[in-house]
This record gives sequence, structure tokens and C-alpha cells, in this order.
Amino acid sequence: MSIHILTRDQLVAGQLTQLLEGGTKKFVIYDDLEALIKTLPKLRKSDVLLYDLQLEPKLLAFEALHFASKKTNLVALEPITSGLGEQACNCPPNAEYYLRLSSDHRKARPRLHNLLHDIAQKEAKLKSKRKRARKTRPPVHLKSQTSSNSASQSQDAPVTITRYLKAKSQPMLNFIATLCDAAKKESFIFIEGEDGAEFELVAREINFRAHGDQCPLIVVDPMRGCLDQVEKAATTTEDICYCYLGLSYELTALSIERISEYIQNRTKDANSPQICLILGHVNDSESYLEPSVLSLLELFKENSETLTIPDMADRRQDISLIAQSIFTTMRSAHPFLQTRTLTADAIRHLEDEYASMDYSRLVRIIRNAMALTERDTLTEEELKNFTDDSPTAQHLIESLADEKYFKDQSGAA
Repeated sequence: MSIHILTRDQLVAGQLTQLLEGGTKKFVIYDDLEALIKTLPKLRKSDVLLYDLQLEPKLLAFEALHFASKKTNLVALEPITSGLGEQACNCPPNAEYYLRLSSDHRKARPRLHNLLHDIAQKEAKLKSKRKRARKTRPPVHLKSQTSSNSASQSQDAPVTITRYLKAKSQPMLNFIATLCDAAKKESFIFIEGEDGAEFELVAREINFRAHGDQCPLIVVDPMRGCLDQVEKAATTTEDICYCYLGLSYELTALSIERISEYIQNRTKDANSPQICLILGHVNDSESYLEPSVLSLLELFKENSETLTIPDMADRRQDISLIAQSIFTTMRSAHPFLQTRTLTADAIRHLEDEYASMDYSRLVRIIRNAMALTERDTLTEEELKNFTDDSPTAQHLIESLADEKYFKDQSGAA
């Protein structure tokens, strides 16, 4: 994937340069429309074209670019410098992708990162075909098998208490048992799962299982991959330090170099500090990962245990527990919210949508509904209003929710 940006705003160009520098994706900034047009025929389907909407009153070029770049991904880019309440949304009606670029880097970076990931994921044809086939199969045997074998399952299921993960379904109970075994082996851990799975929560559960959270899980910035803090912490304790590196598609050239160097040195030095690295990987994301990332994955998997998080399509029984946990956590974190009750009908609606659900989507739906609903009770109707999963709709909803939680930009992450 390469990124091509058309803007004449030096501040926007400078901000995008800071956000994209050091990443694995090449980018080019244009200030001349003609130069960009000459490049269009050379672009691939996976490439991204960001068009600054500030140019539209003069150039009126969005429609032409939309038509001319059918084989690539056109993003309507709208810089903002103040709260959403002070600046209206000018997203073109035919834009498939839309990005409100906040002047606050802490808001802009994750939004840009998520947008590029959504586009890259679209190109992962293998995953799309497999997921579509899995989610369209009729769940005929689910109810009958559960009812006929409920007694035997309750006897066979491992009895366990989790701190960070919610497990009631048989696949998740089996996963917890495997996780507990992996946490005893004191090796690197490679976590596989569908896009949107609870990777970091699994890492925290491993840390809890290993030594009861006596040493906190260290979460490294995947764009930097700096392990100095981890090595320093490891020298001050007899316990093994667990370190979560993030997801493989988040890694940059700098972090790949640092992590690879650490793994190679660790295998040579038996007296190195006891550190357990944990890396998450989205299933079927290989099609849009850079070769350097794939090389690191091979090196990492040679030295690690592999855990596979069950897909949410196989975990309908877990949705109620997860939804109630998210709702309670949001209420505790933001006591000013008016919503106080999550109804049984709302839970059943989420369970009915289990085939198209993943953990992060479940979190976003509840979070956005709580932020933007001014009612005491969160019902099925409110949840339905916030389940549009298109990139543009989700970006607008989450931007509005951000402003609801963080009215002052300096308070948002």
C-alpha cells in the first residue's frame, strides 16, 4: 500500500508527514492536481488517495477524482481545528471513506491508523471469503446440541475464574484452559484471532495467570517497539515480565528492527532478563503486511506458543457477559452519563447479531450509544441506531462520541 495526498495546506502536509513518517507505508504529498492525475494510472487497488476538501471550492475535483480512481481508495480529508459543534461536516455524499483530521495528534493518529487498516483489510480477499462463508452457515445445531449436551458440557468444561476475559461458551472455556497452560511455560506467546478480537485483554489475562498481576503488564508502543523500559523492569524483579507488543499490522520499520534484534540477542544470551513478549496477529492479514513484518512473524513464531482466540460467531453465549461488563465499566469511568440501565431486549438484540459481531464492534456500539443517547435506559432501538458499520458512518459516530466524552480536545486520546 502507498499513500498519495493532495493538499496545499502546509500545516496539513506537515501533520500528515509526522503521522506517517517511520511507518511501513510509502507516502507522497502533492500540491498540484495535474501531477497527481498523471500518477493515477499507476496506482494499485490497495493504494490510498487522500484529497483535502479545503481545495474543493477552487478545484471542484472530488467528483472527477472519484470517477478516475475507481480502482483505488479515495478518502475525503477534512482538517478540523475546533470542536465538532463549531464546524459542520462537509463529507461528500458519494465518499466511501472520510477522515476528519483533528489538529490534536492524539486524536488524529488513531483515526488515520484505523482508516488505513480498514482499507487494507478490504483487500484481504481470503479472509473476506472465509468469514462470509462462516457467517452465512445456518446455526442449526447450536440450540439442539446445547440443550441435549448441556449436562455433559457443564461437567467437562474447565472450572476457571478469569479477571479480564468473559467466558461462558464452550469454545471460550476451552481457550481459557489452553491460555492457562501457555502461561505456565514462560515463553513468548503469539495470539491469533479475527479482526476486532480482544488481543490486549488476552495478554492481560496471561500476565494475571502467570503471577497474579504482581508485575503489571507492560504495553509497548507498536510504532516504536522500544524494549528498554521492559528490560529495566525485568532486572528489578525475580518474576517474569510480560510485555504486549500490539498487533503485527501496527508495527513499523523501527519497531520491527528493535524487536528482531532483541529476539536474536536473547537466544544467544542465556543470562538475559526474563521477559515474555506477546504479539497479536489478525487472521488472514498476511495479504496486506509488508515483507519485513512477515519475516518477523516467522522469527517470533519459532520462539513462541500460539493461542487462537475463538471467533465471536462461535461465542453467542459470551455476548451477554461482555455487554454487561462494558456497560458497567463505562458507567464507572463516566458517571456523568445519563444512561443507567441496559435492557434485556438490548442484550438479546446483540446476541441475535452475533454472527456479524466482534469484540471491538460490540464495545463501539455500546460506547457510542451511551455517549449519544440522553435517556436513562439503553434499549434495542438505541443500539440499532448505532450499528451502521460502514467506515464513514462509524467515523462520524465515533467523532461525535469523542466530543461528548472530551469536550476539551486536550483531554482526548
